[in-house]
Amino acid sequence: MIIDVRGAAVRYRSTGQQVLHDVDLTVERGDFVLVAGPSGCGKSTLLRLLNGLVPHAYRAEVGGEVRIGGKAAGEQSIRQLSTVVGTLLQDPAKQIVGTTVVTELAFGPENLGLPRAEIRDRIDEVATRVGITHLLPRPTHELSGGELQLVAFAGVLIMRPDVVIVDEPLANLDPDAGRRLLGELRRFVDGGGAAVVVEHRVEELLEFAPTTALYLEEGRTRYLGDISGFLRQVPVAHVKLPFDTLIARADELPAFPHAHRPPGAGPSRLAYRNVSLGYGRRTVLHEADLDLKADERVAVLGRNGAGKSTLLRAAVRLLEPSEGEILVDGEPIAGRSTLSLATTFGYVFQNPSQALFSASVEEEMAFGPRNLGRTPEEIAEVAKEALAAMMLDHEPDILARPPHTLSHGQQRRLTVALALAMRPKTLVLDEPTAGQDLRTTATFMERVLGGMESVYFITHDVDLALTSADRIVIVDGGRIVADAAPAELAHRPDLWTGSGLRETSLVRAIRDLLPEKGAIPHPFDLARSGRNPPP
Repeated sequence: MIIDVRGAAVRYRSTGQQVLHDVDLTVERGDFVLVAGPSGCGKSTLLRLLNGLVPHAYRAEVGGEVRIGGKAAGEQSIRQLSTVVGTLLQDPAKQIVGTTVVTELAFGPENLGLPRAEIRDRIDEVATRVGITHLLPRPTHELSGGELQLVAFAGVLIMRPDVVIVDEPLANLDPDAGRRLLGELRRFVDGGGAAVVVEHRVEELLEFAPTTALYLEEGRTRYLGDISGFLRQVPVAHVKLPFDTLIARADELPAFPHAHRPPGAGPSRLAYRNVSLGYGRRTVLHEADLDLKADERVAVLGRNGAGKSTLLRAAVRLLEPSEGEILVDGEPIAGRSTLSLATTFGYVFQNPSQALFSASVEEEMAFGPRNLGRTPEEIAEVAKEALAAMMLDHEPDILARPPHTLSHGQQRRLTVALALAMRPKTLVLDEPTAGQDLRTTATFMERVLGGMESVYFITHDVDLALTSADRIVIVDGGRIVADAAPAELAHRPDLWTGSGLRETSLVRAIRDLLPEKGAIPHPFDLARSGRNPPP
């Protein structure tokens, strides 16, 4: 037995909160364990318990018994535990130390004192398996979030641990890259290893045959057993389940707010005129022509590294075009001040750590409005509104909390709250719902979409784009290859094979149950109609 957890309990000293209560879990060779549950239910804490970050790196009181590799975890150092347990964090940037991909992959084996020839062989083998050979010479700071995640995963595999634990592997990956990562994880398990995976998007994981599911709520075990029982019993509003499961459980589906509105017909907010963008001498996006309206919900889809983030970073002049022109509200962006852009676009990075730097949430919330000249009373009011909109107002002592004590999903919502506190006209969001459970995602998107003139968001969640946007832009190979309404894209089979997207069960249901034009209802509403389709 590689992992044996009995009656585990964890209370963080920094917050005084107990986040795990009496949790059991055993993992043997050949096990592929899915861990699911609402945001903040203790999933990431459980993984930290398995790899030793709790209590060695996060100060916490730990109860129960945790044995890793046959020995008590508390009696082993993180270095010792890392030879048994390899970890892919939810935020891969936190585990990248090399300046290039090659030096990153070599770091672990070098610390084991392996011969140089063996290190080279391991790098070649793992890079080929994970599909990152083309990234080996690249500086790590130039990689997209998804590319970083694949590199971090390769760095885990290269150490050849007994078990690999992965926190939200699909959060930053395009469908092809996600399948490649999960396929290698399945291969690792079939070769005699084991895996523990935290994931909200259950449907994508089922293809790789998880053997066991653990479902947590409020830090307690609500289900532990096989996958078929999990699909029958897990609360339908908290986990993204396959569409046929939604149909089978249609009577249990709650109502979710899902406002429709016609496609944007207002003035231009952000326009690209034959724009090329890149980093140094490397062009990432070529000859983009695009006009995003001031009253549109636009989703941007595409492979990792295709140029999605690059496209929208240019809206706030984080990089300048090498060719072409960008217009904001009909005027050249070069003539707009930083202050003007900050109140036009609320830009939210994919990685929360890029935006969080203050000692408390209160200081974070005050930073932007204070620079706009807001009074203390006005700052307090916008902070209260923004935290409530992002479902953070009920967190105990939220204003006094250091941002890093929040869960990764909560940190993402906090960065959106920071943008909302600036009261911009348009929100620009990079992977806003990664790390959020289904209910939180639905509420989050309803509040964001309902409260803004326009929202442009990057996502790898195809279903989210289809049901939340009134226009979808697809970027592939550094070019814009499609720009259309969601229903129209769902009815175009060519896009689901040639642009790195993946056809989900919802895409197939839309094609079977809905016309090519018109609004797409919430998946729950579609499942109810799918159970009793019109004659």
